[in-house]
Amino acid sequence: MTNYPEITLPKECDVVVIGGGIHGSSSAYYLTKAGMKVVLLEKDTIASHQSGRAWGFVRQQGRDPVELPLMIECNRIWQGLEKELNADLEWRQGGVLFVARDDAEMADYEQWIEDAKGFDIETRVLSPKGVEKITPGITTPGVGGIYTPSDGQAEPKKAAPAIARRASEMGAVIAEGCGALSIETTAGAISSVVSERGEIKCKYVICAAGAATHKFVAKFGRRLPQQTTRGTVIRTTPVPDISAAGTLAAGLAFRQRTDGSMNIADEFMTDIDLTLGRFKYAKAFAPGLFDNWATFKFHLNKRFFDDLVDRLPGSEASKQSMIGRRTNQAEPYKVRVSNAMANLQKVFPQIKQVGIVDKWAGDIDVTPDAVPVIDQFDNPKHFFVATGFSGHGFAMGPVVGKVLADWITTGQPSITLAGMELSRFEDGSVRRPRTRV
Repeated sequence: MTNYPEITLPKECDVVVIGGGIHGSSSAYYLTKAGMKVVLLEKDTIASHQSGRAWGFVRQQGRDPVELPLMIECNRIWQGLEKELNADLEWRQGGVLFVARDDAEMADYEQWIEDAKGFDIETRVLSPKGVEKITPGITTPGVGGIYTPSDGQAEPKKAAPAIARRASEMGAVIAEGCGALSIETTAGAISSVVSERGEIKCKYVICAAGAATHKFVAKFGRRLPQQTTRGTVIRTTPVPDISAAGTLAAGLAFRQRTDGSMNIADEFMTDIDLTLGRFKYAKAFAPGLFDNWATFKFHLNKRFFDDLVDRLPGSEASKQSMIGRRTNQAEPYKVRVSNAMANLQKVFPQIKQVGIVDKWAGDIDVTPDAVPVIDQFDNPKHFFVATGFSGHGFAMGPVVGKVLADWITTGQPSITLAGMELSRFEDGSVRRPRTRV
């Protein structure tokens, strides 16, 4: 059982942030930097869920154009973030490379370049020889690829904790092991948050609670179709230098850290743990599921029975339904581990000796169109939501926090959020997912 730090919460503040992932931590940091009094509530520990379990790619490449204005600015933020925080985030700007298996996949990548043309991202098309130049020794250069040299990578286990720590040093109250139980309103506006350690009066709330966000949204009569997929990641022992580029190639996703170790994954493959809750938004997710059927595997496992227990009257989860199970429940899938290691040997057979240092899994909160929701409610006023980043939200964390802070302090988001409104799931304007990563 985790021993959480003892902390006394203030009776009131300006903003309560719900969720201690990278989006919540960044929101707390930028709000505190702007002079606001902030309390961050995290039911577990900072970055203990998906924000600390991501691949670590920081990329503009391959994103839905809706996300690009945010990500372009976030790329600039990452370049100076270590200095700003006085922290080691393992930032490495070696680019991102997608290798195309065949002409059809290459056509998809080239179409993305066309779609992103107005954003002036310096993505270039590579021949197989160009791929080999970026990743020397690769045996599967395919028919070529696309490469964005300004993209990079950072360490998820370090980033959100460093951001939260700096926010705390500046005066934010970071309450770990303290979940939000309810959000109270008065006259159609936010008035307080009831936490496990008492009520906090506030004017604003940012809900960045990952896969639990839909519960808070539903309390205000709004519909947020949200599910999770389980992603498995492996860290290897150090190997000879391969590349500084975060790469997708021949079934392998990898980034090599500065110490030579590699974070690897079974590329796009993810796992879906079946529970009764899966049926709630099944219709909304059906189009994207059918489009990408080959990348998912369904599991009937312990989590199904845990979910049944949680629904029983009197269970711990039913007593505090907004919190649910406090700690991460996702387990690495052995097949993903073996596939990733086999693909590593296939793609780079010159790596003769490589072992596994660590492996982990996380629950990735997803939306039907794989685009996040970053929005403010009209009723209640001053309630903000940032969720549904669909497996590519780690990289966007700092800018999401900055935009939300700007929105609260100035009344306007500093970067367009068009296409990220919650209403798209209510008025029928939602699109099919445009990207796989």
